[in-house]
Amino acid sequence: MTIKKLLYQTLIALALPLWGLGGSACSEKDEVGEYDNWQARNQHFVDSIAALANAGKDGWTKTLAFNLVDSEANPDQNVNHYIYIQKLENGTGTQNPEYKDSIRVHYLGRMIPSTSHPQGYIFGKSYSTYTFNEDTDVPVLMSVSQNVTGFATAVMHMVEGDRWKLVIPYYLGYGEDEYTSAGIPGYSALIFDVKLARLYKYKIDTDTTWH
Repeated sequence: MTIKKLLYQTLIALALPLWGLGGSACSEKDEVGEYDNWQARNQHFVDSIAALANAGKDGWTKTLAFNLVDSEANPDQNVNHYIYIQKLENGTGTQNPEYKDSIRVHYLGRMIPSTSHPQGYIFGKSYSTYTFNEDTDVPVLMSVSQNVTGFATAVMHMVEGDRWKLVIPYYLGYGEDEYTSAGIPGYSALIFDVKLARLYKYKIDTDTTWH
């Protein structure tokens, strides 16, 4: 084994426990290129989280994804697809967002660990730095409906103040094709740290100013 491969394995071993996501996302033969065997590596990672959720370990649970598209666009919509949730903070809100509602969220999204990004490439965030600071960070305003199915499903189960870690399989994220503008290859599982800061009900809460 080369020094480069040994270093890579060490970084992966250190990075995954920090995220609490359990298990190695790739094998030695996958280390040749950044995204070699990417679909298989992502599936292995999701399967490891699914095993934790099914066993009720490390605080992981799962929930069925909502059907957010019609049957012609998604003939596979009746298949049971899950997202995986680890609850970090419990909120005090009393309502769940609906599909047409708007929300403000703090979030950081990343992919599984890879050669150049041992803690996972960060493809998007609302944080002003790489560390969440609720006292200084302004949560981003978005409609629930503008998000990928896995993310929308998660926030539609949350209440204000909830902070969750999410693992979303590729088919509930950006799918098989590369999302070029965000640098996300096809078949990428999405890992989010997300906090629901505010809920604005559709056609009721018209002032979405953060204060």
